[in-house]
Amino acid sequence: MTVNDRPLPHDRAPRPGEKVRRHHDGCLGCGDVEHGLHLSFVAGEDLTVTSVLDVRPGLQGGPGVVHGGVVAAALDETMGALQAFFRRPAVTAELTTTYRRPIPIGTRLHLWARVEEREGRKTWTTGTARLDGPDGPLAAAGRGLFVDIRRDHFDAVGERAVNP
Repeated sequence: MTVNDRPLPHDRAPRPGEKVRRHHDGCLGCGDVEHGLHLSFVAGEDLTVTSVLDVRPGLQGGPGVVHGGVVAAALDETMGALQAFFRRPAVTAELTTTYRRPIPIGTRLHLWARVEEREGRKTWTTGTARLDGPDGPLAAAGRGLFVDIRRDHFDAVGERAVNP
């Protein structure tokens, strides 16, 4: 399954430079939700994805800075987008976010994530959030563990949410 200890992507995985298809239109991170993050992802080399988050006033936590939970959600969504390389639905099992500096409202946060390891149903990932550009100052970093699920995992929950 690996070459040089790197997981191999699915034959139909996105290629470098291709947009990664969103996983769900109603997703807070990548969907068309009115107050969502509206993230879209581009596949990179070596099982990576990138995105940009416009830090708008509605995402504010403390005065003039983004809410820390928004940063965690953006990193979670970016690392979760890596599942596109394996064409398997997955859920977040663990998420760690480390904050390095304040992220001012009105800035653009450049997100990057990479698959570090994959074994069985588990995928370990890392991600970064940088200010002012892909090589800008590190504002936050994350680590995630994602676990593959059956495609019907959300059916019962989704039905209850749509028809309470």
